[in-house]
Amino acid sequence: MGEINTIFTSLQTNLLTLVIPIGVVGFVLWGLALLLTPIIPDWGQTMRGYFQRAMLTIAFLGFALTFVTALYGLGGG
Repeated sequence: MGEINTIFTSLQTNLLTLVIPIGVVGFVLWGLALLLTPIIPDWGQTMRGYFQRAMLTIAFLGFALTFVTALYGLGGG
């Protein structure tokens, strides 16, 4: 059980190091799409939708790994 907990903890740590830079880039690109919406409306609306979906996916993955790690931690006590 300890090995599984270690695997999920290391996976969570590695994901956390990736989530922050990806989140910053996604936020900047989302802002750019928001600013360009009056100039290129179709492109801006489409890109905003893609960025929002990508950010929600990243947040869900981070939450899922944290939740699984917490459950394994409770069960392995």
